[in-house]
Amino acid sequence: MPAENVVSKKHKKKLLLERLLGAAAVVTILAAWLVGASWAGAGVEPVLGQAYPGMTRFEKLSSGNFAAYASSSAQEPAGYVAVGEANGYGGPLKAAVGVDLSGRVVGVAVVEDKETPSYFERVMQGDFVSRLIGKSYQDGFQLGEDVDGVSGATYTSRAIADAVLKGSREVAQGELGLPAPAEAPIQVQFGLPEVTLIALFAVGYIGHRQNFKYKKHARWGSMLVGLLVLGFLYNSPLTLAYINKLLLGYWPPWQTGLYWYILIAGILFVFTVDNKNPYCEWFCPFGAAQECLGAVGGAKARAVGRAREPLIWLQRGLAWLAIVLALLFRSPGISSYEVFGTLFSLVGTTSQFILLGAVVLASLFIRRPWCGFLCPLRPVTDFIRLVRNWVFEVWTKIFHTAKTGVSAK
Repeated sequence: MPAENVVSKKHKKKLLLERLLGAAAVVTILAAWLVGASWAGAGVEPVLGQAYPGMTRFEKLSSGNFAAYASSSAQEPAGYVAVGEANGYGGPLKAAVGVDLSGRVVGVAVVEDKETPSYFERVMQGDFVSRLIGKSYQDGFQLGEDVDGVSGATYTSRAIADAVLKGSREVAQGELGLPAPAEAPIQVQFGLPEVTLIALFAVGYIGHRQNFKYKKHARWGSMLVGLLVLGFLYNSPLTLAYINKLLLGYWPPWQTGLYWYILIAGILFVFTVDNKNPYCEWFCPFGAAQECLGAVGGAKARAVGRAREPLIWLQRGLAWLAIVLALLFRSPGISSYEVFGTLFSLVGTTSQFILLGAVVLASLFIRRPWCGFLCPLRPVTDFIRLVRNWVFEVWTKIFHTAKTGVSAK
């Protein structure tokens, strides 16, 4: 049997296995989503005392809010508790908000959140929540204006502030009959991150042209801009947690989520047209950091021989498991093991800092060790490529059959 036929059969078997496992992954992920949805739902009752300290009795009202009483015999409520909801980095965040009869916040308790645990803990262990106590329902609760946020955890800080604002105004309008200010329309956020992202996609598109002479220079320039602007300045690399968020249906308003929509739509578009990965190789901040370290240490692509396939499937298995756990527990970042934020904002668990140290050291000698062996985004892009090629293959066969009347093999 000719050698090329043997190779072709091996390739077909490998491709069939990848497609079968890809289909199985989709089925199990869908099952995890459905099971997680059936488990969802957090009650506010356990945190009422935290939301309104000093109260001994709470009664649920027809509005869904709670009246808070200072004693078991009190006839008139001392205030009320309502739940406000806002969109955080990982999805909706709900906070129980205690409000006195003058419309001022007296307590806050987070009922449910989808944030990455390390970022959420950073906010909650600081004094951010205490800065919201005493604020009036008439205040704006705007980060950087009347509320100081937490550096490196802006999304979570903003979500808590917005949830408290909504909860306080719910009480003011619904229970106290106070005229709450009209909600300001959502402002479209389009600035340096979005402009940079569009420019990086454009550079990547031009740089991929075969006749482009300055590909190496363009790629390094693109990586350095991604590292500095998307990484250190804004800490906005694409993460598996964000993909989990979208899978769970937690889509942010387009006005405040333009950056993410541009990023994901751009990746899918370039994949569809060119079958290229425009993000990982050209402007992923963490990939750029590894290459910079590699340039210092003389890193090379290391051959792993027979271990290559097991390592690839281990990487895919870890990514699949992280997605399944996130969907089961309805928390996009609960199973995140990425170390992007650990580098760019110095936020993470002890294990993440240890892992980051190992990756930094390895990057001096091995080209992009994280990307090659651990990054959960690579299996996602591999899956996109698999589906893309599969669809194109089916489409080609259908077109060939329609044109010639002969079924393509």
